[in-house]
Amino acid sequence: MKKLFQSMLVMLCLALTLTGCAGGQTAAPKPENEEQQTGEPVQGGTYVMRSHGEPNSFNPNMKTDDLQLPATYNIFNRLVKMTVDNHVVPDLATDWEFSEDGMDLTFNLRENVKWHDGEPFTSKDVVWTFTKVLEEGYQSNTLSMIDSVTADGDYKAVFHLKQPDASVVSVLSWLGTWIMPAHLYEGTDWTQNEHNMHPIGTGPFKFVKYTPGVSIEMERNEDYWDGAPYLDKLIISIIPDASTAYQSYLNGEVDDMQSGVPTSNLQELIDDPENYNVYQYVSSSRTYLSFNIGEGNPFADVRVRQAVDMAVNRQAVLDKAAKGFGAVSEYYISPMYPWALNDDAKIPAYDVEGARKLIEEAGYTADANGIYFSCELTTFDSGDFKDSAIVVQDSLKQIGIDVKLNVLEMGAWMTKVIDDYNFDIALCSGGQGPDVSAIRNRVHSEGSLNLTKYNNPALDEALNKGVQVFSEEERAPYYKEVQQIMHDDVPIVILKDFTAVYPVKSYIHNSPFEPEMASLYGTYEMAKVWMDQ
Repeated sequence: MKKLFQSMLVMLCLALTLTGCAGGQTAAPKPENEEQQTGEPVQGGTYVMRSHGEPNSFNPNMKTDDLQLPATYNIFNRLVKMTVDNHVVPDLATDWEFSEDGMDLTFNLRENVKWHDGEPFTSKDVVWTFTKVLEEGYQSNTLSMIDSVTADGDYKAVFHLKQPDASVVSVLSWLGTWIMPAHLYEGTDWTQNEHNMHPIGTGPFKFVKYTPGVSIEMERNEDYWDGAPYLDKLIISIIPDASTAYQSYLNGEVDDMQSGVPTSNLQELIDDPENYNVYQYVSSSRTYLSFNIGEGNPFADVRVRQAVDMAVNRQAVLDKAAKGFGAVSEYYISPMYPWALNDDAKIPAYDVEGARKLIEEAGYTADANGIYFSCELTTFDSGDFKDSAIVVQDSLKQIGIDVKLNVLEMGAWMTKVIDDYNFDIALCSGGQGPDVSAIRNRVHSEGSLNLTKYNNPALDEALNKGVQVFSEEERAPYYKEVQQIMHDDVPIVILKDFTAVYPVKSYIHNSPFEPEMASLYGTYEMAKVWMDQ
C-alpha cells in the first residue's frame, strides 16, 4: 500500500511538472547587453512596484484580497508555493510524503527560520495557522479535505485528511495558505489583531509602514532563511489610474507594473528590446463571467445563461480587448490538462439567432428596439478588463440584452461582487491550476471563489470524486462529466485563456519572470531581484 501511494505522489508531481512545462516562457527577446545579464549581483536600491488599489488588511488568510498580494508574497511564506510557470515547489517545507493509506500528509519543515521579530518558526505556527484557516479562513471550503493538523515535534506538521486527495498539495500552494505567527495571534481575535496592519512574517522583506492611498514600504530582512535580498527597500506604490501608472513606469518613477501594462501599450515595449525584456507565459488563468442567479434575476434561468454563452464574441474579446495576447476559450476547463478535455462538451459556437431564441423560450418579449431586458455588468479598470467588458456589452446587445457597464476600482469591485453579491453580471479572472481540480474553486457549491453562488449536487459529486483518485486515466471521466454539466447548466461563461505578459526593464535582474527564475519564484516575489542602476 505504501508503494501505491508513493507511486500516486510521483504521478501527481509529474503532472505538476508537465503543467509547469506547458506554462513555460514562450517568447522573450534576448537582451542586447549580455554583460549586464551575466554580471555579479549588486546590493542596494529601492524597487518600486505599482498596485492599482490598497489592501483591506495584511492578514493574508482571513479574506479574499488581491490588493495585498504584492506585499504578502514578500512578507510571508507558505509550506509550498506555486511559481510563475505553475510548478509547485518547497517553501517553508523542505519535502513531504503521504502515509501508507493516503490519509496523512507529513511536511518536514525548515529549521533555523525566524519571524521578523526574531522568534523561531516551528510546527506550532503551521498548526495554529491551518486550524484557524479551517475554522474561518477564506479557503476553509477549498481545504475541506483536511480534517485537522497536528505537530510531530518542532519541525514536522501532519495534515490528517478526510479521504485521500490528489489536489491537496497544489491547493496548499495557492492563496489563503500563508503561515502566520502563532505567538502573535493565538488567544486573540484574528480579525482585530494589531498585526493585521503591521504584519510580521518569515519572508524576504520586513514591513515598515503603510500610508493609505500612497504606498506600502518594506525593507530587507537580513536574517531571511534563503539569504538576505539584494534590494534595500521594496515599495508598493498605489496608483489607481492605469494611464497615470503607465506614464510613471515610462518616466522611471515605477520599476515594475507586473501584468498591469495596458494591453494597447504592450507592443511598444516588445518593440524596444534595448530597454525591456518582455516575457510571455501560457497560463491556467482565464477571463470569465459570473452571474447573480438569485430569485427574480434573469440569469436564474439556465436558458438565459446559455444564451449569453452562445452570444459572446470571444474572438472579438481576444482581438479587440487582449490585442491577440491569449487564446479563445474552447473548453470549460483549462486546456493545460489535455488528458481531461471533453470534446463532446465544448463551449458553443457564436450564434446570435440561437441565443435570441433561448431568451424567448425563457419568456421574454422584445420591445420596439429589440431589447428583452436590461442589466449591469460590473468590472474594474485594469489590464484589458474594461475593453473586454465593452466587447461583452456589444455582444449582448446583439441578442437583446441592454448592458450598462459599471467600472470600479478593484477594492470597490470586490466589496460589491464578493462581499455583497450585489451585481447582475461580473467580469472576473483567475488561475485554474496547477491541478485540474482548481476549477472546483469557481463552480463547486463550497468553492471560495464561486461568485455565482452556484449549487449543483451532481457537479459537486464529480468534483469531489475527481480528487479521490490519482492517475489521469482514473480522473479524466470525472472532469469530463464536470465539463458536460458546465456546458448544460452554464454556471460561468468563459471568454478567454490568458497569456500573461510581463515587461521587465533591462536594468532589473533575477526577476521572477526570467526563465531561470520562473520555476523557483511566484509572480510578486522579489527575494533575489537586483538592479544595476
